[in-house]
Amino acid sequence: MTRFRESAPGQGSRAPARRGIDTASTPVLVIAGSDRLAAAIEAMLRGHPEWRVVMGSPAELAHVVDDLEPASVIMALPPPAAASALQYLGSRPRVPPVILLAAEPLGAWTAQARRAGVRGVLRDDATAEELTAAVAATMAGLVVLHPTAVIARPIAAARSRKVSERTGLTPRELEILEMMAEGMSNRRIAARLGISGYTVKFHVASVLGKLGAATRTEAVTLGVRHGLISL
Repeated sequence: MTRFRESAPGQGSRAPARRGIDTASTPVLVIAGSDRLAAAIEAMLRGHPEWRVVMGSPAELAHVVDDLEPASVIMALPPPAAASALQYLGSRPRVPPVILLAAEPLGAWTAQARRAGVRGVLRDDATAEELTAAVAATMAGLVVLHPTAVIARPIAAARSRKVSERTGLTPRELEILEMMAEGMSNRRIAARLGISGYTVKFHVASVLGKLGAATRTEAVTLGVRHGLISL
């Protein structure tokens, strides 16, 4: 296992992975709350020599993601630290697929997490087989969810749709309302969705009008109160 902050010069551990060319150099980044937890995760991945497991701390996330370009990120952090890490990843134009190990999988499968690159959510007591399968699947562009998230998500989505129908918000307006709740500016929303700033302003004005809000903050507050979004 490579410890990112202790990598010796010339070992190649800081070189970007050449996906599809040199599978032995495909890096899998582990961001964990402790060295012990990171080592346990590394042990579960040990049967896959085609992956190079690299450990990093939450404080190193920005540097290691930029420098290493991991093909997959496994994140096992307490909720506050995980939220901060996901906020950073969500601000990047390109993010690797992220697998969250969480005590409550459903609570981890949020719109913010999905926009930050989360493509897998497993319980924090996942087996080695479950974790390695999730890494391979997310690298292939698939989504992997713990069964509780799969079962409960349609129920939450249906509830949100009913409230949305009452307020008249469109799916796009709901998406923008979620981004407003994250504190994103119109410019960032436009960049994330690939639409013009004018279009974002139009949608924001529509959201405020339909919710009867005078400000963005009030719109977010009403959105939470109506069950449209969660913080």
